[in-house]
Amino acid sequence: MKLLPSLAGLGLILSRCTLAITVAEITGDRYLSPSWAGSDIFNLTGFTNLTGLITFIGYWTSIRSLTPDDDERTSKSIGILSFPFGWDLKVGDIVTIDGDVWANDRPWSAFLPGEQITSPHNVRLVSRGNPVEPVILGGSTSGIIGNKDMRPPTQQYNRLDNGNVFGVPNKVASVTEINPRLEPRKYGMDFFHSLNAELVTIKNATALGRRVTDHTNPRHSGPHFWVYGDWPVTGRNARGGLTVRDGDGNPETLILFDPVDGTRNPDTKLGDSLTDITGVIEYEFGLYYIRPTTAPKIKAYLSPSLPSPSTIKSNGKCNALTVAEYNLEFLAPGDSRIPLIVDHIATYLNAPTIIFLQGVEDSSGPANDGTVDANITLSGLTQTLKERTGIPYEFIDIDPMNNADGPDIGSNIRSAYLFNPLEVRLHNPNPGNSSVANAVLPGSPPSLRFNPGRIDAPPTFEFCRKPLAAHWETIDHQGTFFTVNVHWTDKSALVTLDSDSRPPRNPWLSRRNGQANVTGSFIAQILAQDKNAAVIVAGNFNEYLFVEPMKRFVNITGLQSLDVVTGVPELERYTSSSGSFAYGSQDQLTHMFVSPSIARHVGEADLEHVHVNTWAGMEDAAGVYDPSTARLNVCVR
Repeated sequence: MKLLPSLAGLGLILSRCTLAITVAEITGDRYLSPSWAGSDIFNLTGFTNLTGLITFIGYWTSIRSLTPDDDERTSKSIGILSFPFGWDLKVGDIVTIDGDVWANDRPWSAFLPGEQITSPHNVRLVSRGNPVEPVILGGSTSGIIGNKDMRPPTQQYNRLDNGNVFGVPNKVASVTEINPRLEPRKYGMDFFHSLNAELVTIKNATALGRRVTDHTNPRHSGPHFWVYGDWPVTGRNARGGLTVRDGDGNPETLILFDPVDGTRNPDTKLGDSLTDITGVIEYEFGLYYIRPTTAPKIKAYLSPSLPSPSTIKSNGKCNALTVAEYNLEFLAPGDSRIPLIVDHIATYLNAPTIIFLQGVEDSSGPANDGTVDANITLSGLTQTLKERTGIPYEFIDIDPMNNADGPDIGSNIRSAYLFNPLEVRLHNPNPGNSSVANAVLPGSPPSLRFNPGRIDAPPTFEFCRKPLAAHWETIDHQGTFFTVNVHWTDKSALVTLDSDSRPPRNPWLSRRNGQANVTGSFIAQILAQDKNAAVIVAGNFNEYLFVEPMKRFVNITGLQSLDVVTGVPELERYTSSSGSFAYGSQDQLTHMFVSPSIARHVGEADLEHVHVNTWAGMEDAAGVYDPSTARLNVCVR
């Protein structure tokens, strides 16, 4: 609920129009200064006689207090939206200004408002050529902005998260409504908010992935990437990235936007070492970021630049088939990525027996022309694979209803299987269609109504790709098994961990909970009829293993995560870099699960996440997601 400021608060604001003021008095020790928090009457926030040092000139101009206090919660700098035309101010100038404070710059309510000085006037130049010293993140402030611990917190984002940024239920509190007092030594958001508009230097920076371009933000459309500096971190993986874990979304990272001098950020890769980065910390569009004065350079690359090919290979028999999953993200006919994808499958995955594919578009790609089949898309991929490997791969999929499965109109995205017919085939094939949902038929052993067929239970998968279930047999007649290829509802890139809602809103969480119920119940029916059935489930679940939909899915099915069964170290469980706009760490939204009969025969070397995309640069990546591959025993027991 918004509250108008009290009369006493209005009196305080009005009195400032006749007295000198400091930056700390404007910003306060909360997210919004209590003097005008919750108020829309911004024309009452005028001030006079703010004197400070100009430390940065870019889209914003930053001014730093000359009389910093020792309160670690208050920012000692503030951004100035614009100066009157004709003022030739320079970094190092000390000025005295009058102006207004604006605290409502948020294009979406999910983001925090920010406080800036607007309409600066009566600008008086005090002196020029003063030294400007940035604050060293990870070090001490040396009195530049008072006494302040400059090491970012490494696990907790905000007090309102109740200890878990991924907690459920989420969106139960609002930073702007509660406006908590900052605790910068405990919470990452509080730490960076207390440094808003401050000129800082990141020493010994490490890149958290390749640069990406965001076209949704006109102010920051240039290439950007995430970094951390010379300070303690948690979740560090062997490549130098930071892996998202239960309760730890890595708040110690910052996104690096395009520099103010027009230089271009380098084409980084995960783990690259960078030269020092100096710039101003700002908050906008749901993120705390650093706007550098100039682009950093890469000091050192990691070697090798890409991982070695997987050592997992099929022996063509039921006791060692290989199964891979790969989200191809809008694969269309004639896609320029096909040679690279084929190289990944043939070389890095060793031509698996079955490949669970997600993100396959119809035969006309994104054109909204009524086409629903993906024969051209998939045959182009299998033909190129045959030319490369000699294996006559075949594909199976089920055409959706036109524009019913999302997420983009015209594309008709679906999941599909590629398979090596020299090793496996469908057991009693009977393809379904988009009109009738698949079902588990009673019997010993159980069978499917359609093979393959789509799992559906309206409206759970409305405007979403339906799971594709299939029943297989090995060519050696020694094994049969079931598979389910999953691609649940996406998260939204516009929701960030630095958002106003706490814990941050997890988009479509309830939808994925429902999908976990439906998918899980289907699989549970197979295992209820045959507890020794071999079941493999893989794909893009669009959720972390430790968040509610995945917990629900595991509880319903009794399936086991291959990461857990094979003992993949927690920090190495990543198949993507969320470096575009939301998180800036390595994470895992794709998973592979097996039934107990398979899990009993799985060894430590039977699963690999092959980091051909998370380690790659802009020119070398086929997409966001790494493929994973596993060697499994599906022999009849």
